[in-house]
Formats: sequence, structure tokens, C-alpha cells
Amino acid sequence: MNTKLPSNQVQFYLPNLDSLESSEQAFADAFLKTAQTLHQYLEQIKSAVKAIKEFADEPFNLAILGLYTKMCSHYYSYVLLEIYQQDQVGVNFLVEQLCDATITLMYLLEEAEPALFYEYISTSIEQACSLLVNINEELKESPKSLELIKLKEKLEVFIATHKEYPTRYSSSSKPKIKWGSPEADTTSKRAAVLGLNFICSPARQLSLRVIPASWLDLQLNYSYFSHSHPSSPELSINFTRLRDTAHLCLHATQAFLDEIAYNYNLSSASLALHQNRLTSLYEWFHNAHKMYQLHHSPKL
Repeated sequence: MNTKLPSNQVQFYLPNLDSLESSEQAFADAFLKTAQTLHQYLEQIKSAVKAIKEFADEPFNLAILGLYTKMCSHYYSYVLLEIYQQDQVGVNFLVEQLCDATITLMYLLEEAEPALFYEYISTSIEQACSLLVNINEELKESPKSLELIKLKEKLEVFIATHKEYPTRYSSSSKPKIKWGSPEADTTSKRAAVLGLNFICSPARQLSLRVIPASWLDLQLNYSYFSHSHPSSPELSINFTRLRDTAHLCLHATQAFLDEIAYNYNLSSASLALHQNRLTSLYEWFHNAHKMYQLHHSPKL
């Protein structure tokens, strides 16, 4: 029996670019409306996949669904900040979270190797064990800290739940390279392979290692405190980033649907409809950005 994802829950309206005013506010409103449609569409797909009874039986499926859920959540939060608040600190955080989740999702879906997934899980098991040691040391100083106690309980549940994972799911040997390490082919390297370094800035990843609120942090990240640097220019909506994050979510959704279609016999008619919608959204963001640049890029 074919699996069919519902397709009539989202009002699939995309603003008409031919009748769009050339003002920046008009473009902002149009991008927001289309982002709302995209977000509702992503949420619809997520809900439909969660409803597949057999889906949650495999740890791999739970991982990709969790990453997809995080992608959906951070995408719309980012759009709201970009358009309404223009909060650069919040935008940077959300874009980084969005990219890490989305690129990891695409990597797991495209590679889909048991050894790779074991590497992904085992690294978190090791990190949980390390954090538990740290918490036990902290509890010696603050034995009544409810936050520490609750975190300890969560970590213990996680470790107990996954204690059989290495013997059940791993290959014969433990991975030599940990997931997320500089040598591993994970988020940062995968971003380069996919051509996404324009979103995931290596320089920003390094600058995040600076101690928060240190003098170096102020000089690097809040240069308006220094008299030797000019004041930061007035912030404006980054329409290129709006386009790029939407395209990233669309690419990941295509890979996500391909996985469902392959393993859960998604009907060809349903898959074709969703592919058409993904294409329509992709083209809208591409064309809207191109039109915005035509009206608002500085003339040389």
C-alpha cells in the first residue's frame, strides 16, 4: 500500500512578483509571506512523516526527524528576526543552528551508512559521559542545585538508553575519527562540499571560541566600543541570506522526501506534487532575490 503525504492543508499562495512594488518594505512583506508558506509546508511534511507508524522504529529515522524538526523551528525564527527585529546577534545564532542541523541532516541522508550513523551517536555518548563526570564534580560544591540534578538525571537516562548501542549498531571496529572533530567530514567540511561556506563562516566559528565579555570579545565582535573603529552601519534586511536559508531548507526537504519515498513507498503522484511545490518555492525565492537586486543594488 502506498504512503500518501497530505497536500491540501497549506494554502499554497506565493506573492505575484510581476505586481510587486519596488520598495524594500514590499519585498520584505513578500519574503515574509512566502517564508510563512514554506514554514507551514515544512511543518505539514514533518507531521505527516511522524504519523507513519513504522517510521519511529529505527534510531536513524528518529535522528533525521529530530534534525528536520530543528531545521523547521530555527528557519522561521530566523526569518522573523531578520525581517522584524534585524537583531544581528540573534540572527547569527539562529543561522548557525539552522545550518548545522540542515547540513547534518543532508549528510546523514545522502551517505546513509551504518558506520557513519554509529559515529554520530557514539560521539554523543562519549560527550554525555564526560559531562556527567563534570556535573558530579560540580555537585560536590553545590549538592542542592536543582538544575545540576535535573541535568544529571537526563544524562543518566540518555546513557542508559544508549548503553547497548555500540554492540547492536556499530561495525566491527570503533570509528577512528569522532563526529564533529576538525578531521571528520561533518558540518564544516560538508558545507564546503555543498558550496555553503557563504552561510557557515569559518571565521565566525573561530571567533566564537573567544571568552564571552572579554576585552578581546569586545574588540572583535563589538567594535563600536573602540574609538579606532568606525561605528557599525545601520542594519538592513539581508535578502540574500533569506534566499539562501530558504534554498537550504528546500534542498534538505527534497532529500528528506526522497528517503521517505524510497523506504516507505510514497505514491508517485504524491511525490510529484511535493517536488513541484519545492521547485515553485525555490524559483520564487531565486526570482524575488534577483528582482530585489535589480531595484536595490548599488549602481556602479
